[in-house]
Amino acid sequence: MAFVGWILREIAIFAFRTYRIPKLDSSFGFGFETGRIAASIATGHGFSSPFQPQTGPTAWLAPLYPYLLAGVFKLFGVYTRSSAIVILSINSVFSALTVVVLYYVARRTLGPRGALWTGWLASLVPYAWYWAVKWAWETSLASLVLACVFLVSLRMTGLNWIGKAKWEFAPERRASDWLLFGVLWGLIALLNPSLLVWLPFCGLWLLIAQLRAHHDSRIFLHAAGAALVFVALLCPWTIRNYRVFHRFIPIRGNFGVELRLGNTENALGTWRWWMHPTNNVLEMQKYEAMGEVAYVQMKQREGLEFIRAHPGMFLKLSLKRFVYFWYGVPRSGAEVTNEARYVAFLLSSILAFAGLWALWRLHSPATFLYASLLFSVPVLYYVTFPHARYRAPIEPEMLVLMVGVFFLSEPRKRGAVDSSE
Repeated sequence: MAFVGWILREIAIFAFRTYRIPKLDSSFGFGFETGRIAASIATGHGFSSPFQPQTGPTAWLAPLYPYLLAGVFKLFGVYTRSSAIVILSINSVFSALTVVVLYYVARRTLGPRGALWTGWLASLVPYAWYWAVKWAWETSLASLVLACVFLVSLRMTGLNWIGKAKWEFAPERRASDWLLFGVLWGLIALLNPSLLVWLPFCGLWLLIAQLRAHHDSRIFLHAAGAALVFVALLCPWTIRNYRVFHRFIPIRGNFGVELRLGNTENALGTWRWWMHPTNNVLEMQKYEAMGEVAYVQMKQREGLEFIRAHPGMFLKLSLKRFVYFWYGVPRSGAEVTNEARYVAFLLSSILAFAGLWALWRLHSPATFLYASLLFSVPVLYYVTFPHARYRAPIEPEMLVLMVGVFFLSEPRKRGAVDSSE
């Protein structure tokens, strides 16, 4: 399944020529801020300049993926066609490997048949390829690592399908699993720190499950070891940020700008792209004159002042953003195409929550793990602004739930037939 999926993704890269790099905007359209920072690293200027001018050191993005792209630029050229093909191919490998992880997640949740359906859908459905073959961004890698966290969490609780919508739940207490848990979350933090909102729910679920099963105080030591590994992975970058900016910036520091772009008097529930420094000359001048830290702090103050002054409007905007996250963000283009996209996006959301309800109805021990993921990850986007890409990291788990709608209803149907006979 993974091999077929990888081949199809590679074919899509060449068939749709997604490797083409636009020249009109000095190639900013390829990788956007990630591409700019990677180009800066590859040309010897360090982790800096997320926009077109040389503006000095930055903490606009988490570091892991820009350094990966910088390595590709160093070997194959900055903004060359070869580099584009290589990085999109690497993304496709990450996306194909997610199929493998997702198969085992579905096997523990839905059984062997559900795993086969989930794996083939993740492999063959073109939407599952999109971010890998189109965007030079961390989305595919973050989705893979988050799926790995999900699988490790299921394994640590010993959750396994035993047939007829019944699950074994025998939490294990290996210290090595907790250390792996810490490593994976450290990688997520260095890729996409917004996903960290799920960490407290996932970690506490594991801790409580293991304590209930074993009543062993050493489990606290294992969890503490995972926390130490997590902090150790973040420390080098946090120290770098403190030395450069003289501020405590654990990973990335642009939240204030994101908050302001989604919250202002003329906001519509989406991001105000025309006020972003890449699209607004005056904002770019402010960014250059003030420096990144001061600029972000100013935008954060403006965003918070707007929220305090207009709580009702903020609530309405948040409700709109909730709808857009699960229904699809409004966009220009052919009306029929957009409507079809919205229907597909909304249908996937409905099926995912229906699958979650099916897990809850059948008292699956994994219900909380899936529910906490779906309810926690979008929260940041409800207060800033949504984008279709922001949902991508949790879509593999959503696919398991979508398949579960059909597979989890079968045991009850068979039971109804048996009783009537």
